Amino acid sequence: MYLLTFILIRINKYSDKAKKSAILVLLFLSLGAILKILEIADPSVKMDYIIQLVYSLTVFGAFVALSFYIKFLETPPSLTVHHSTKLPKNGGSEPKLVGAYLVSGSRSRIVDLINMIRELNAPILVFTRYPTFYQDLGENIKVIWITQASEDGIPPTKLHVIQDYAIKFAKENKYAVVIIDCVEYLLLYNEFASVFKFLASLKDYLIMMNSALVLAVDEKALDEKYYTLLLNEFEPL
Repeated sequence: MYLLTFILIRINKYSDKAKKSAILVLLFLSLGAILKILEIADPSVKMDYIIQLVYSLTVFGAFVALSFYIKFLETPPSLTVHHSTKLPKNGGSEPKLVGAYLVSGSRSRIVDLINMIRELNAPILVFTRYPTFYQDLGENIKVIWITQASEDGIPPTKLHVIQDYAIKFAKENKYAVVIIDCVEYLLLYNEFASVFKFLASLKDYLIMMNSALVLAVDEKALDEKYYTLLLNEFEPL
């Protein structure tokens, strides 16, 4: 009953695909709950074979639907491409990105970043939790995995290492674009004040080198006041 109530309260917060899985879970759980309530209400009446079979299938169906629901939540956003992100042009025919920008949204943020990367003819450095998203997008893209579990990446607690790496990249590449697609993950391991100070400092360094810093942020995952502070420093893209 707790799981049934939990999903029912939160169902409107899910995306369309997640909502379909959640509805299946609700249907199976509701049917199972009804059968169980009927059994408890009249214990003298034993469930016959057909009802027992239906109840068993209901429980099994609920677990299957729940597994699909959890799998969907763990699956990164798809890479369907559309053309919603517009890039500023700083002279010349090729778009150049100089400044500090923010791409917000949940499932659509990666799509916008992919579009932006394909439009940019510039060296790009990406710090991300999902390095496979950025594979095969061009030789001008360098991807750094932010992870606590492997020596192949940079731990989220080492903000100074991320900053030094980004500054070095910008010094070596004209009109470099640094994308941080792991802000929420950084906040799991650091206080917001530390992350904000790191982002503001990196922003200033990159702008002085005619480069750009782009944040990918899910505003629903952040406290409203934190998101507002980010908007004060980063222009929505």
